[in-house]
Amino acid sequence: DCDAGKLRTLCEASLQLRVETEDWGEWSAVLDDKEPNFIDIYDPVDNYPQELWTAAENYFKSLGESSDLALAGGRYASARALVQRRLPFLEGYSMGQVCHIMQLAISQRKLLGYFNGAIVPYDQSTSMLKCRCAEQQRPLVDPPVSASPEGTVQFQVADWETARLKLREILDSAALRGSDQVPLSNIKRLFRSLYKMELSETALGYSKLTELL
Repeated sequence: DCDAGKLRTLCEASLQLRVETEDWGEWSAVLDDKEPNFIDIYDPVDNYPQELWTAAENYFKSLGESSDLALAGGRYASARALVQRRLPFLEGYSMGQVCHIMQLAISQRKLLGYFNGAIVPYDQSTSMLKCRCAEQQRPLVDPPVSASPEGTVQFQVADWETARLKLREILDSAALRGSDQVPLSNIKRLFRSLYKMELSETALGYSKLTELL
C-alpha cells in the first residue's frame, strides 16, 4: 500500500503529469502531452451489437453451472479471465472494452451481479436480492444485526426523516473537522457506530446506496 496523499503531491509536482479531480473525492493523473483515450467503463452508452449481448447472456448463464467456469474476483479480474478464455463474442475487443461490457452487463443489462465480492449470474447475485427487497421496502437482513464482544446487537432501521436528520449531522460534523465530504463507504458504518441504527437503502425503496443519496 502507498500513501495516496503523498502520491498525489508527487504527481502534482511533475511537469509531465496533469492531475484531475474525479467524483466522490477521487483523482486521476494523465500524461500532459497526450490526449487521454481511455475507455470510460462507467459510460452508460451501450453501442455494442445485440449479437454480442445474446451470446454474452447465454455464456453468463453457464457460469453458475460449473465451478470451472466461475469468475473469481471483481470486475477487472473477471474481465481479464474472459479475455484469456478467447470467447468468440469478445474477439476484437480491447481489455478496456471488455471491462465496459462487464459494467454494462451488471448495471444495465442485469446479466451479472455480485455475491460475496465475486461476479456471478444475475439470478444468483446479491444485486437481484436487493432489487426484490427494494420493491418490498424491507432491509436485506431483517432485523439488521451485528456481532460484538458483548453479544449480538440489533439495529433499528432508519426511516426517511431520521435518515435525513442523521446524515445532516454526519456532514455537519465532518465540516467542523475541516472536511467537505464523507466517503460513501463510511456512511453505513457511521450510522451504526454513532446512532446504533441501520441505514438500509432497500428499506427506503432503493437497491443501491448511491441512488438513495
